[in-house]
Amino acid sequence: MAIRFWEIYEETKEKYKLRILAGKNGMDNVTGWVHMLEDETIINRFSGEELAVTTGMKAGNEGWLLRLVSSMKNAESTGIIINTGMYLKQIPEEVIDWCEAHDFPLLEMPWEISITDLIQDYCMRIMSQMHKERQEALLFERLLRGKEVPEDFLEDIGNRYNLDGTFRIFCLLPKYTAEEKVLFRQSVLKLENVFGLWQNGSKIRFPYFLIEVNDLYILAINDFPEEKAEELICQMKSIFSSFFEKKQLSLGIGPACRGIHNLKQALGRARIAVQMSRQMGRPIVDFNQMGVFGILFSTEDPDILRSYADRLLGPLEEYDKIHYSDQGEGIGYVETLRSYIINDRSLIGVARSTYTHRNTVNYRIQNIKRLLNNELKTSADLFPYQIALCIRDMKL
Repeated sequence: MAIRFWEIYEETKEKYKLRILAGKNGMDNVTGWVHMLEDETIINRFSGEELAVTTGMKAGNEGWLLRLVSSMKNAESTGIIINTGMYLKQIPEEVIDWCEAHDFPLLEMPWEISITDLIQDYCMRIMSQMHKERQEALLFERLLRGKEVPEDFLEDIGNRYNLDGTFRIFCLLPKYTAEEKVLFRQSVLKLENVFGLWQNGSKIRFPYFLIEVNDLYILAINDFPEEKAEELICQMKSIFSSFFEKKQLSLGIGPACRGIHNLKQALGRARIAVQMSRQMGRPIVDFNQMGVFGILFSTEDPDILRSYADRLLGPLEEYDKIHYSDQGEGIGYVETLRSYIINDRSLIGVARSTYTHRNTVNYRIQNIKRLLNNELKTSADLFPYQIALCIRDMKL
């Protein structure tokens, strides 16, 4: 878990005599680094999650401080600490009001406190947290692979997680260029900001971990209620909107599995969902809603599935190649069979859904029965072909 502004603040507020003036509800945002900031022109180089410290040297310029905090908010920065007393005796009320209205943390620190000491201290804390996260990520990866981890690690994380509770995994599988990878990782940081502990904020408040394993981003949430899933999915759609729109991101959601030692099972099912998402071009797939695809995508040998579909649908596919290779010729026999199954053997239903005359539909169905050597009278007759069509939809 990335370090958050409120954590650093709580640990250092007395040492640096910090006082929150506005934006308390934004204090649980991730803090990626700390910068000295006296010129707003460098904000366009911020990548998000930066905390700034300023003396307000240019505060004599009318509206400068308001423009500064507004630009930082637009750059998705974490917040700002103002070292008051020399260049800025008092922070304007309009700036305080704006920060409060936009949940942008605005803190005050007296002039006698050293900015250098604070920045050095905060950066060391951030680097220490990053090192701890890397070590934890390796151990969480072992748990995800079903391997043993040291008991002291379990004791440590037992203070943050309910180890006997449920874990639900969300798998993100992106496709990006080297340049887009930077943007994606910035979006991942925004995803972390969805989770928080600061009271009175509008955050999802459940223990989680988020790690990257072989280009797969794995978000595991502890004791996550089903009714909260849709809220999180909506936020993920917004955060990664550009990647979803360009079909560069697949999201697979696994079912809740009980106990931290069952993370391997939880990940396995989430990966099945993300595989369906990628192969079938569906941006988001929930394992709980996969139906028969949950079984089919769990098959380790895809050749078995392909040969099954070839055997059942082969005669119709060969017929379609000869008679319906031109899309202008109308719906082929494979899709007619699909509609026949969906419409529960109703010729009228097939005619309506395929915009085809009923007599034509009847003629095609009789030919399909002949080609398949199957009367297709019962659900038992149709079920194998329904499975075969699902296999074709998998695009193996």
